[in-house]
Amino acid sequence: MVGVNRVYASESVPSLALSIALEHHPALSSSPQVLCAAARACKAWRQAVQQCAVCNTAVVLDPSKQLQQLHSFAQWLPKHAALVDSITAVADAAIGDFEEPEEDLWQSHLEATQQLLRALHAAAVADEGATPGPGAAAAALPASSGAELRNSTQQQQQQQQHGWRLASFSSDLPGAPALLHVLPAHSLTHLDLQLQPGAGAEEASAELSQLTRLSSLQQLHLGSSHRVQYQLPDGCLAGLAQLSQLTSLKLTGVWRGIKQQLQQLLVQPLPLQQLVLVVMDRALHSSGQDQDLPDLAHLTQLTHLSLGSCGVPSTLPAQLQVLHAGSQCTDLAAVLALKQLQCLTLSPELAEQRQLLELAKLPALQELHLYYNGPVDAAAAASNWKSLPQLRGLDVQSWYVEAPSRQQIAAILAGAAAATQLTQLQLSLPCADAALLQGHVMPMCGSLAGLTRLKEMRLHRMRLVPGDALALTPLTGLTRLELYDLHDGVGEVAATALACSLKHLQHLECISCSVNLGSTEFLAAVGQLKQLTYLNLRGNDGLTQQGVMQLTGLSRLQRLHVDLNEEVTDEVWDGFWAAVRQQQQQQLPAGSC
Repeated sequence: MVGVNRVYASESVPSLALSIALEHHPALSSSPQVLCAAARACKAWRQAVQQCAVCNTAVVLDPSKQLQQLHSFAQWLPKHAALVDSITAVADAAIGDFEEPEEDLWQSHLEATQQLLRALHAAAVADEGATPGPGAAAAALPASSGAELRNSTQQQQQQQQHGWRLASFSSDLPGAPALLHVLPAHSLTHLDLQLQPGAGAEEASAELSQLTRLSSLQQLHLGSSHRVQYQLPDGCLAGLAQLSQLTSLKLTGVWRGIKQQLQQLLVQPLPLQQLVLVVMDRALHSSGQDQDLPDLAHLTQLTHLSLGSCGVPSTLPAQLQVLHAGSQCTDLAAVLALKQLQCLTLSPELAEQRQLLELAKLPALQELHLYYNGPVDAAAAASNWKSLPQLRGLDVQSWYVEAPSRQQIAAILAGAAAATQLTQLQLSLPCADAALLQGHVMPMCGSLAGLTRLKEMRLHRMRLVPGDALALTPLTGLTRLELYDLHDGVGEVAATALACSLKHLQHLECISCSVNLGSTEFLAAVGQLKQLTYLNLRGNDGLTQQGVMQLTGLSRLQRLHVDLNEEVTDEVWDGFWAAVRQQQQQQLPAGSC
């Protein structure tokens, strides 16, 4: 668990000074070590923590020790509920959308949900006993003077301040919707539930009807896995119109019958400022029907709209500032009418090139991101990319379509190279037939070396000449680099040179390339990328125990993916992470707790 407290105390000068420092210096107030050291150094400040009315504690349950922590948390919470601002409880292993969880792991998650339910229920019961409603308080008061009544009102307000004031709750535990009825409706403003499959999925889905009681809710995110295909209770989404403070709604994942519910919700006047609909209706997808939305012009407060497979409505709110359109746009007329639009992401594969060029005339547009699934349309539009000065992101994929020809690849590379304002670039240009591989092998990376504004690059399944990735070393501003299935295009020399040159990398993937992980030079170079938080080297052979230990200096590393072998065992793996944690501890301020 991680606790962060913000304290206001006027009883002493030292505590007031500390409070001011913590209030106005985010670097201090966001550090548990600094807060802990301050509490140890100042008795008055420590006493103020015990008595303060405004206290924010973020509870994050450690996935690896969840059951153990929940047992003690259930005992602690009822007496200290007033200190808790947010609770995050997630599963201890990220299960992919198409993977089945192990039975033992699943039962552990179910037990965690039950323990959390007991903890929240105990806190709710304790709060009801400690904070009587206004009617009960009035009945308990005899005839009083105005001063006495004011004092009583102040005492009641102080009681409410010290009550159960949970503001945020996030969980992906199975059966988490069953927790909704014990969450405090008067204070909860943020809710994030990632729904999981299982024997109780249908019963858990029915609990979502409890959403309408959360009258203070401002931000709601509901996600559904591909493995579960939740069906919402009848009228569940339409009922959200009762939440008068709801400004942000996110629905993601695969659902069954969600189109009709969306229609019922979106025809109503809503206070939404942000709407994210990255959903698939399994029933419609199976029948081949479209997933269209009603016109949204009546949502007069909406400024951020993100659509996945849902088509772009024919009429959009005029005040939109951000629009992410995931499906193909055949007509950009509705988009071109948005004079306040600042950020636009779309797939213009079937749109006229004339309309594409008109996007540059949008008066407020600052960022444009284009996505193409197929080399034909991308190659046809490539010569126009240089005429879009707002173009910041370009993504060309080749999923379930005919592989690109050599001429199409050349056109796409030339178009990308001419778009010199790009900050994000993703290219997936594979070959379809092994017999044609030799003819498709070509130098590609050299033409991209001039895109020095790039922050993120992903190259996927491209047949490069041996060592071609060496040409990417001038892209020193990169913070994220993904090289996947490039084989000889990324050899040991090229990979080492990239690691030596790209000092700002925070995310590095070098998967299924021709990198010998037995090379001490490459891993030594990676070990110097001190900002790295994510590293994936799967699909490359030769990793040794010594090589793994060369990476222990990556004190910010949060995830590492490699292929284990006879030498790199689970024991070696545990030793590596122990060494990384030791490095992290050594970098903490002296005296921190």
